[in-house]
Amino acid sequence: MSETGRLDQFLATSMDEPTRVSIWESVHSILSHGPAAGRGTDSTVLALGYVQSGKTTSITALAAAAADAGYAVIVALLGSTNLLLDQNRDRLEASLGITTRADYVWITETNPTTEAAGKKLRRFVDMGRVCLVPVLKHAGRIRAVAKQLEKMPDSLNVLIIDDEADQASLNTSRDAESRTYGAIRELRRSVPRHLYVQYTATPYAPLLLDAADILSPQHVEFLTPGRGYTGGRQFFIDNADTVVRNVPLLDEQASKSPPLRLQRSLHQALSAFLAGSALLLLHDNASPPISMLVHSTARNDVQARYEFLIRRQLEAWKKEIVEGEIATVPQSILEERARLVANGARDADDAQFVVKLKTVLLEAITWLVNSAADVNKVDWHVSPIHILVGGNKLDRGFTVEGLTVTYMNRPASPQVDTLEQRARAFGYRGDLLPYCQFFASKKTVRSLTEVVHTEEDLRARLRDHVESGGSVHSWAQEIGLLLPKGMVPTRSSVVQALSTMNLGWHQMRMPSRASTDTAHNERLLSEIGLLDAPLVPQGRLSFRTLRLTSVEAAEALLRGWARPSYSPGWLHEEFIDAVVRGFQHVKKVTIMLMEDHGGPRTRGWSSELGFVNLFQGRDLKAQPNGDFYPGDRYVESLDTDPDQIVIQIHRTQVRSQEDEGQVLALAIYLGSGLVVRKDTNV
Repeated sequence: MSETGRLDQFLATSMDEPTRVSIWESVHSILSHGPAAGRGTDSTVLALGYVQSGKTTSITALAAAAADAGYAVIVALLGSTNLLLDQNRDRLEASLGITTRADYVWITETNPTTEAAGKKLRRFVDMGRVCLVPVLKHAGRIRAVAKQLEKMPDSLNVLIIDDEADQASLNTSRDAESRTYGAIRELRRSVPRHLYVQYTATPYAPLLLDAADILSPQHVEFLTPGRGYTGGRQFFIDNADTVVRNVPLLDEQASKSPPLRLQRSLHQALSAFLAGSALLLLHDNASPPISMLVHSTARNDVQARYEFLIRRQLEAWKKEIVEGEIATVPQSILEERARLVANGARDADDAQFVVKLKTVLLEAITWLVNSAADVNKVDWHVSPIHILVGGNKLDRGFTVEGLTVTYMNRPASPQVDTLEQRARAFGYRGDLLPYCQFFASKKTVRSLTEVVHTEEDLRARLRDHVESGGSVHSWAQEIGLLLPKGMVPTRSSVVQALSTMNLGWHQMRMPSRASTDTAHNERLLSEIGLLDAPLVPQGRLSFRTLRLTSVEAAEALLRGWARPSYSPGWLHEEFIDAVVRGFQHVKKVTIMLMEDHGGPRTRGWSSELGFVNLFQGRDLKAQPNGDFYPGDRYVESLDTDPDQIVIQIHRTQVRSQEDEGQVLALAIYLGSGLVVRKDTNV
């Protein structure tokens, strides 16, 4: 049996077929850029996933498919700490069956840095084994492994997987190579025929690298999360009213002042976790592990104080609560139980609840996870109930099993990638969502909500650009990254020569497809006179156009527009405010009806993104009279006069679903604003 066939059988026990098909399509697409497929001998592919969306499963599938494709050595940079390396290696070995099979296909050689380990590795290659080589993302280890690999035959096909590729791998020095970056350069040079695959959910740094950088990706593969994934959209947009809880500003942790007692908000979070755990254990004994995460600061001593205070509170409640007596249960736990039940959690009678609550308190284990702690890894098998207290060590790559309650009273980072990686609450928790609570300050929640739009906008714009024939490098220079105010994409030491450019266009990719909403929006267009407006030429094409010297009609149109509550990258209220503010400067707004000879245009639709691309591109082939069409993005001479506000209404129909009727979608050009791009002069 092939490795892909065997792994697919293993995945089928916990994963539906559409998700598995998507995984295999993406890994085969990645491998199509490698030497075994007759393509480049040193290509770099960026595999772009979501935080906690199952990148390890994709990595495992890539390894299996690579084995079938003839890759003899698979080097996997699996973490910058031994905790992460061990966690990810164990998961790979378990899924591939490396330590349990007796067919002698695979061997694992972790950190083969010595001559003896190198000889062993070469011997297994000669024997026809597929060698999985997990490596700590540490300059010394990577260099030592490179020295052993350079003794392999140059004809060998090698796959290099860099997990969390935007962390540690990238160069952090302007004048000389940083150690890890230089080591990865040596690793790639040691194996002439290789495919280098960068896995990350926060690709801001790799995407904005100089085109000449050895770690700058030439290709990008978009990983699609499976059914039941709950990410930023589910937490901070769709279910914010029930999931998100406020941490008052006074409860935010100062960097150097350990708390003397549990903050009231942390007391609430702990109560919510205990109540939810008791209900989960009552109704689903197979649900454990169940966990809580407390992220307060980067300081180890302050984290230790939090762990002590939580442990002390658990002991106090353990003594206070009497089995069978609901009156002895603290009011805070009863209130959180009622809240969770109102959110959709299954309730139980009081007697059963108290029994399970006592069990939860008895079983609860607190783990201090930081560089100063004695814990090398979290053992999820010793208890069903876990409370993890830590900081940076829990930020990235660390999988928190069964996480239901997150308490984050650490001030928000201005770096998009850092803040996004702290969202360990994301993952496959669709069935656990009624039990999930996310405690953070309003500022942190606002930042995380804005980052959701940044992430979706990035995916949509990058996908548009690549599928239209552009490259990652031209995207970084021409399109760029839409950022929330006051935030930066990543560490300035990694990415230099960035520029801020005009905000440009925003598309409503996922407009309402309901016929009633379309009819409502059509009436709005009629009311402002757009349906009868004169046809104004834009090169060889003409569109019905209103040029208004008052903003009221445009504002009324946008505020009255019937739309779904969410569309990727579409911030409706913010865009209305930007139109009103911008009008004060430019004193005019242009509204255009984008049609095809009075009828709808046909556009492709993605279930994940909505309309793949509303805009019609440039038509540079001149007509006999010299006219050409500059493209939807450059109407009204926007290329030479960008200081304008333009609202386009696109009359469309979904390709292959034309019988479902027309759809009206908005696109807005906001003039000047913040988009981060790669400087073209580098």
